[in-house]
This record gives sequence, structure tokens and C-alpha cells, in this order.
Amino acid sequence: MKTVTKLGALLLGLYSFSSQADILHVNGYYQGVGIGSTQIDVYESDSIQFTTLYGRFGYQFSRYFALEGRVGFGLNDESTPLNGIVYTQNPQDGSLTSEPIQSQIDSSLDLQTSIFVKANYPISSRADVFLFGGYGRNKLSYNEDDIRNLAESIIDTDSDVNTSLITEQNYDEGGVTYGTGIDYRLSQRWQVSAEYQYFDTDDGDIYALNLSVNYRF
Repeated sequence: MKTVTKLGALLLGLYSFSSQADILHVNGYYQGVGIGSTQIDVYESDSIQFTTLYGRFGYQFSRYFALEGRVGFGLNDESTPLNGIVYTQNPQDGSLTSEPIQSQIDSSLDLQTSIFVKANYPISSRADVFLFGGYGRNKLSYNEDDIRNLAESIIDTDSDVNTSLITEQNYDEGGVTYGTGIDYRLSQRWQVSAEYQYFDTDDGDIYALNLSVNYRF
């Protein structure tokens, strides 16, 4: 009789665990808001760090697969290396000479976007580990006042020599993005997530650590 009772209790516990998993999992649309830290390596030797705020929008097809998109931006400015060239024209014969310059200038992370496929693997009734991969983009813009001040410090407006400053374009890099993390369901509708995200670009690497809160409809 004791054995039957124990077996019944075990089966009841397994049923309760299975039912909890079914209750907590919700397919369909979800959205959330997150905060992160993004490190951008520029010129392969200098790194800048931005605190980011972003929104998440996705659709969960099953417990195992989802499609998600994100849009975010930086909350702070960072001093960033800036390369440029000063061109000087000789007033006598019109010949041009050039001289490369390097400076530091404030920049902001205007846009961080990504869209990817997400694969989940449940490790408990509430928690999933996941991998994701897709396309991402990061766009920086340099402070226009700083560029103007830099130009004025280099170009002598009172000189008869025609001098001009040409700087590189704003940083705008897109490419493959992928990462891994964990989702934890607080309830049937609310979920928290922590993850590591990597952006693979031609001009330096980009790394991000993100935390978010999500709501499932």
C-alpha cells in the first residue's frame, strides 16, 4: 500500500511539473525592453563603450523557435578616434599637398538594429537556453560641433593658402550577428532574459551584454 501511495505521489508530481510547463509556455507575439552595454572596437586598437536601450519584438512559433527584431540606441557619448586629411593648395601653381591627422572627437550610437532566428532549448519548466543568428547594424555619428572646432583649429582662415579638412564618414557597419543567453519565465506572460551578442563587421568587432524584460501576448 505504501508503494502504491509513493508511486501515486510521484505520478502526481510529474503531472504537476508537466502541467506547469504547459501553462508557463506561450506561443505567439511578444515584446520587451532591454538595457545593455555595447563595446565597439575601432581601428582594431581602440575601444569605445556605450550603454544602450532597446526594444524587442518577436513571434514565438513553438517552444523551440522564434523570429525576433530589435531597435536600440546609445544613452551616452564617447570620445572616439577620428582620422582625417588636411589638403593644402599652393596659391602660386595650384598644386595640392596632403597631411593625415588623427584626433579624438565625441560620438554617439545613433542606431543599433538586428533581426534573427532564435533557437530555444528548455532546461526546466521555466528556463530556456538559446542561440540566435541573423543580421545586425550599428551606426555612430560624430559630434558636428567637435568637427567644426577641429577644422577651425587646423585651417587658418586669415592665410592666403587654401586649406581644407576632409574627415572620414560616420561609422555605419552592418553584418552577421549571433549570440547566446538564457530566458527565465516569471509567469505565463512575463519573462526576463540575459544574453551575449556579437556583431561581425569589416571594421572592428562589436560585443554586447544585454538584459531585458519581455511580455508575451
